Parts: sequence; C-alpha cells; structure tokens
Amino acid sequence: MDKSLVLAETSGRSQARYNCLETIREYALEKLEEAGETQHLRDVHLDVFLARAEEAAPKLNETYQQVWLNWLEGEHDNLRAALAWALDSGRIEAGLRIATALVRFWEIRGYIREGLTWFERFLARADERIPLPVHANALTFASFMAMFLSDALAATTFGQKAVDLAESVDDDHDPILILALSGLSSSARIKGDFQTAFTIGERGIDLLRDSPGPAYFLGMALLAQGSVAIELGYFDYARTTLNESLAIAREAGDAFRIAHALNSLGDLARCELNYEAARIAYEESVRLLREVNALHDLASVLQNLGHTYLHLGNIERAHALFRESMETHLAFQNGTGKAECLVGFAAIAIVQGLPGAGVRLLGASATVGGQRVAAASVWHATRMEYEQTLSAAQKSLSEAEFQAEQAAGSGMTLEQAVNFAMNLPLQPATAPATGAASAGLTTREREVARLIGQGRSNGEIAIELVLSKRTVETHVSNILSKLALTSRSQVMRWAIDHGLSQTLA
Repeated sequence: MDKSLVLAETSGRSQARYNCLETIREYALEKLEEAGETQHLRDVHLDVFLARAEEAAPKLNETYQQVWLNWLEGEHDNLRAALAWALDSGRIEAGLRIATALVRFWEIRGYIREGLTWFERFLARADERIPLPVHANALTFASFMAMFLSDALAATTFGQKAVDLAESVDDDHDPILILALSGLSSSARIKGDFQTAFTIGERGIDLLRDSPGPAYFLGMALLAQGSVAIELGYFDYARTTLNESLAIAREAGDAFRIAHALNSLGDLARCELNYEAARIAYEESVRLLREVNALHDLASVLQNLGHTYLHLGNIERAHALFRESMETHLAFQNGTGKAECLVGFAAIAIVQGLPGAGVRLLGASATVGGQRVAAASVWHATRMEYEQTLSAAQKSLSEAEFQAEQAAGSGMTLEQAVNFAMNLPLQPATAPATGAASAGLTTREREVARLIGQGRSNGEIAIELVLSKRTVETHVSNILSKLALTSRSQVMRWAIDHGLSQTLA
C-alpha cells in the first residue's frame, strides 16, 4: 500500500477504510462532472446515508447503542456531505429526515450546536410540500436541541410551531402531537416556567400511556417530568416518576437514558440532603456516560458528584471532579457549564479558608455576558449550592470585604475566572511569617503578585502593566525565589493571604 494511490485508514477501526489521495479524488470529481454524472452520484450517496441514518436511529435507544454511535461517528463526514447535498440540491425533506435520525447521536456525542444549525438551515426552506410528520417532528427536535443549548427563545419558537402544525391533524392521540407537546414542555422548562412545563408534561404522559408507540417516548417524558417536579418541590412525585423512567430505560438497555435518570435521582437525593444516596446515583451515571463517550453531558454530572463529595467531606476528590468537569466544559466551549462549575471551586475555596476567593468566584459565576447564570440557574440543585456557598462566605467576611470581593469577581471575564479557579491551591500553602511589606519584593513585583492573585495570566499582566511578557516572566521568577515558593498557585495564595489580590480602586 506504500506506493498505492489508495490510502488505508485503520486507526481506531476494526476494518480498514480506503481513501483516494486528494489529487486523485479531485481528478475523479472533474471526470464525473465532465460526464454529467455528479448529480446522480451525489443523489445515490444521499439516499444511501439517509437509509443508514434511519436504520441507526432506533438502535441508539437499545443495548448496543455504543456500536451504532461509533458507526455514526465514523461516518459523520459522509453524513455531513449528504446533508450538504440535500441542502444544495433542494432535497429538504431528505435533509430533515437525516437530521431527525441523528438527533440522539448529536446529543450524546456533543454535536448539539452543529445539529441545531442543520435544523435551522433546512427548516428555513421547508414549505407545504414537506409531509406534516417530517416537518412537525423536525420542529420538535429542533426545539429539543435549542433547549440543550439553553436557548429559550429558539426552543419556544420551534416548539410552538410544532404544536400548531401537529394540532392541525385534529387528533389528540396522534403521536406527532404527543411529541410536539414534549418539545413545548421542554421550552417552558428552560425559561424557568416550571408550572407550565409540568401541566403540558402531564398531558403528554397521559396521551403516551394510551398510545401504542414505543416505550422510549414515555420514558423520556417521565424523565423530563421528574426533573420539573424537583424544581417545583414535588419530591415524592419526582421519585416515583424518575424511578419509572429508570425502569423503562434499564429494560431497553439504554445506557445514556439510564445515566440521565440516575443523574436526576442524584439531584433529588442532594436536594433532600441524602448525600450518600446522591453519590451512588451519580457514580453510576458517570460510569455509563463514560461508556458511551457522552462527554458533553458527563461534565455536568461530574460537577454534581463533586458537590456531593464536598458535602461528604472528601475535598480532594471533589476538587479532582471539579477540575475534570471544567476541563470538559472548556473543550466544548460551554459557557453556562463553566460558570456553574465555578460554584464548586468557590465552595472548595471557602472550605479551605479562602472566603474572599470564594466570593470572587461566586461573583464571576453569577453573571456571564450580561446574563445571570449560576444564581438564576434553572436547576434547583445548582441554585441550592450557590446559595449555601454564598451564605457560608458571608459569615466569614465583613460586609465591606464581601462587597469588594464580589465586585472584583463581577469584573472578571469568564476566562479570567476559570484561570483563577483552576490555579487556586487545594491545600493552604505555608504563608511567610513576615508581612507583605517585609517580604523583599519590589514595588513592581508586588504589582505582579497582586495580579497573579486575581488569576491573571502573564500575557494579561503584561498588558495591564505595559510590560513585555518576558519581563513579566522575570518578575514571576524573582517572586518565587524571594518568597521561597515553587508554583504560581502558591503565589496566588500568598497574595490572597496578604490582601494583595483585591482590585485597586
């Protein structure tokens, strides 16, 4: 194969996949175009991958979902090419059907934003020629994708359009309407209108119980309803509903759905202060999400498990979980996830005797891009952790100190806050016995130490002090030497302990 015009790709595959060299591929495409066969070939390619995507879709709810997820991952570029051709050639129905078939794959493997973009592009060109079931279901799944991204406006818009279209069938038990109601309920939930979500969810569940359709949809509706019940404080109802959803998922062997039911049961246990029960539920959820490589969702469960371990007194384990969660949120560029994860780091800072750092992180987590995040989360357990951490911090600081640190946190960018959190020392470093003034630092070195204490990077410090990055690196080296410290996190702790990290007026 070394001298062949064909390349064999075997990495991560049980069977080899053969590709042409790019120059050969381009030449072949030119010849196809000259022969007038390009459109026919692309149509055949689209038809093949439409059939394969729809074949795979129901398998994603069963025991061997991992096999099909991996197959879809391997064929993702082919599926993208099929979607692109469907759009370019005006085959909107085929594109919507592929997108609908890929929803679970996109959700589990973290391609949610890409999936929503495909839906938006196809739905913008959908008209009365699209069969009602295809159109309404696509609108519903677009609503779900928007809900996963916390886009309340888009979720509501798509959800309402789906219901309006489905109700034109004039059959309350039509499966299209039942699914559309689930989308509308989810959009109400993401807006924080839990009572509306609960009412719509009840109607949907009643219809599903009378429906001969797959148990999968009832299980998903029960899962969503259980989560809404937690937000409304209906804990007994939530337990019954979530356990029924879990039983349906276990019977199907759907690891992803089992993991989500367990995560919600963990949230319920945490809200009831039953941290050992929460730990057991979250641990199994984490294991299953790792198995199906659902990293986007894993990040949130790791965060939940971190809070649980902190309540159980295992600070080191909690810290490791928050770090892994944050690293995963960073990989997926999940701004809301990063902001909510800061609450965990804030709680650890306060437990470690750094209430000022904790309040600063809470201030940073509360508002991101002008939007309230952790303090106004749609999740009861997240709000509870935020409020408990805030209360603990207020007991450790004077009002003036509290306001100063909160203002400093609110002034941070999300990137600065994440850097500050990730560099906080787990164990308190031994602080010099002498005061800051007698530590031997020059005025400029004290300025650099102050900015390190605020979680600034060397590049940000260079801009702030109008210095070169190399000069800042020299100052950092001198600070470490003079303070007999070995890491940046120790400098941060030293600056915090000596009051240097506060933002200057």
